[in-house]
Order: sequence, then structure tokens, then C-alpha cells
Amino acid sequence: MIVRIDDNEALLARAAQDLQAKWENTQSMWRDKARDDFERKHLEELLAAVHAARQAMKAVDNLLRQAIHDCG
Repeated sequence: MIVRIDDNEALLARAAQDLQAKWENTQSMWRDKARDDFERKHLEELLAAVHAARQAMKAVDNLLRQAIHDCG
């Protein structure tokens, strides 16, 4: 079985974009300090972690591709 890191990175990117879009839709119904606190404490941290994970996935993918190239 071949695991395609770039496919998983793209899936993670789409999920983060979907989450961000759905979160933005809550603004019309939920505009108070609790929402701002939730965004700052949870959503921003989650999206930063997703970004870091995507960068790490890209780096691993590049390393694996280079190893395959070098050994092939």
C-alpha cells in the first residue's frame, strides 16, 4: 500500500478551509465576547497547528521523494 502524503495534506487543507468558512458563517448569529474568546483560544490555535502539520507533511513528502529518487 502506498501512502500519498500530498493527498493527505490536501485533504487536511480542505478540511481547514471548510472549518474556517463555517466559522465565518457563525458571525451573523454569534457576535459576543465568548465567540471572540473561543476563536482566539481554540480556533486560531487549531488553524496554526494545521498549518504546521501541513508544512511538516510537505517536508516529509519531499524527503521521501528524494530518498526514492536517490535509491532508484
